[in-house]
Formats: sequence, C-alpha cells, structure tokens
Amino acid sequence: MRHTVLIALSALIFSGCQSAEKAPEEDLLGKYERPLPAGAPALRKVPTSQWPKVDTNFRRNPTDLVKAGKRSLAWFDKKSTTNHFPIEGISHAHAKASVERLLQLLRTSRSGEAFTRALRRDFDCYMSIGCDDEGTVLFTGYCSLELDARRQPSGAFRYPVYARPDALKTNRITGEVLGWQLEGQDLVPAPDRAALENGLLRGTELFYFDSPLEAFLVHVNGSARLRLGDGAITYLGFGGTNGREYTSLGRTIKAQGLVRGPVTIEAIRKAYRRNPAAVTRAMRQNERFVFFRETDAEGWPSGSLGFQVEPKRSLATDKSIFPRGGFVFVETLVNGEPFAQWMLDQDTGGAIRAPGRADLYLGAGNRATALAGEQAEEGQLYYFFLKDAPR
Repeated sequence: MRHTVLIALSALIFSGCQSAEKAPEEDLLGKYERPLPAGAPALRKVPTSQWPKVDTNFRRNPTDLVKAGKRSLAWFDKKSTTNHFPIEGISHAHAKASVERLLQLLRTSRSGEAFTRALRRDFDCYMSIGCDDEGTVLFTGYCSLELDARRQPSGAFRYPVYARPDALKTNRITGEVLGWQLEGQDLVPAPDRAALENGLLRGTELFYFDSPLEAFLVHVNGSARLRLGDGAITYLGFGGTNGREYTSLGRTIKAQGLVRGPVTIEAIRKAYRRNPAAVTRAMRQNERFVFFRETDAEGWPSGSLGFQVEPKRSLATDKSIFPRGGFVFVETLVNGEPFAQWMLDQDTGGAIRAPGRADLYLGAGNRATALAGEQAEEGQLYYFFLKDAPR
C-alpha cells in the first residue's frame, strides 16, 4: 500500500455496529474483522442468477462516476502500479482493461436494460466473501474535515500537526514504512505516537489547532480543509505514517467508561471537555501517527492510490486482499435509505481490514461529517472483471 489517507470517522466513534444501542455491551465490530484465512480467496464468482441489479439508478455516462473511472485509468498507466498485481487471479492488464470496457459501456449504453445485457455478455461478477463466507460486509463512512487552524501558535491554537520528517524511511515503490533513521545512526522501528509527541518532531510543525482532540481528528481522517481565521483557506494532505497499528479512540474510551451510551463525535468531544487528561491518554493508545503536507484544492482530498477521491463513488477496502482501482457495485443503506451504487475501489484505511469491511467516501463538510459518523450498515460488495483476460 502506498499510504493510508482517509480513515473512517466510524472507526473513531463506533465500538460496535449501528445497532449497538440495541445490542449487549460488547465489541461487535470484531465480527466483521475476521481475517481472511491463509490461502483463501477474498472473492467468489457469482452466477448470473445471483447478480445484483446493476442498472439501479442507471444514468448514461454519469459525470462523477466517469471522472472517478478515468482517474483509475490514469493510475493504471503508471509503471509502478504493476507491483500491486496479480491479486485474486487478476493481472494488471486485466484490471485496467476491465475499467476501460466498463467506461465504454457507460458511454454507449442507451438504457439500463442495454447496459445490463452488455455487462452480462462481457463481464464476470465476483462477491466479497465478507465476514461470514456469505458476503456480509460492514460499510462504514469517511469524509474530509473542515476545521479552524492557524499557521503559528496563537492563543488556544497551540496543538500542532506535523510534516513528514526526514528520519522516516519508506519503500519508494510500495510506501511500506521501513523504520526511523537519524543521520549517522542505525535504522530502528519508527516511534509510536507518545514518543513522537514528546519533542521528536520539533521544527516540523505545519498548523495548530485549538485542542489535542481536534488535531487527533485530523490524524484519524488523514486530510482536512482548514479555515485560517483571516479568511484564507488551505488544505492538508496526507504525508505518511509511522506504520504503527491503528487503535480506535471510541472503543478505548467506551471501555474505560468515559462515554456512556452511543459513542458519537459529539460524545467524544463532551468526554474531552469533562476529562481532557483521560481522553488525551486514551488518544495516545493509538500508536499510529500521521504526517501531513500542505496542498491546494486541486486533487484534494487524495486517496491511497495518489489521486482525488470522489464522493459516493470512491470506496476504501483492504488492499492486501482486494484488487485496486477497479469498478465495484455496493448494496447497503446510507442514512437509512437504500444505497445501490457503482463505485471504484480507490482508497484504503488504517481501520479497514479483512473482507468483511469497507468504507464509503461521503464527501467534505459538516453534512458529510455527520453522515460518515453515523454510517455503519451491512451489505454486499461486488467486483466486475472482463470474462476474457487480455494476453
């Protein structure tokens, strides 16, 4: 994986699934995080009779979906992307050709029925085996935050996020964190969050927030749109991580009794106002630390494939088991309404592991933040690849 860019808000706030208020007090999320057994396939071919209704909400050449598809094609054109294939029996050429052909069908099909006929003629459909070998996937949501910040420490704004330090060493092709190496010293494991926040990053501060929690929220999301107080707007993009494991703050403070009832972002903020020291200690239990870079509006926010993600068209999955960049069809609920949508697998997240988990990118701003924070619904995830693989 090149990097983790946007992590689900629900990974921050949920200690269980959306129905947790009606369920016993236990960690229900673990049900969906069952690892893929060694050697087992993540995808299963689906007979035509069991295909999803792929013409749901069909529109000829939909602008947002085509835009996302073309970004995937541009990604496939980069030589380095061949390093991520084959996976699940799909070669780089096969994955790219499948995106090209499906874009063509979206452009030329005059109706949903014609689109379905052509798709069934040219493509095979594969379903994620999910958390139970029966296709059950938990779909959470993620978004891009809009927050107040300052370039220099000022008043309450004294809690920084940091640029990527020179000491962080990664594989140039895969983005894998290799370790931490100061000049003239040996390569060692990258420090955890607590160590990094204790002075190791002095001099690499980028922007300042008005509480440690707000800075932490930026880490959880991996990017943000910043209001700088003088009318200026700028953007934070992902710059790397320390490669440590991600631990959910919501699950931690729920277990510690710092939140009673549903764990929402507002509940976490209230817990912080009541007991900032305890919540700050809980934040440090998440050893994963994100570094940032300042960017502009063009190309923001960037997903793990290195290009802009599209609201309700870009999906984050576990890239160690699923093919990157291709078309997928999602069936779930969003905001209590049926969500049957063509998307592209264009991102990943620190909390998204195993075939039973996926994240929907839901956009930027307050509405998207609220929607992402509430999103946790079961559904099915389908991948589509050409029947005839290019030679």
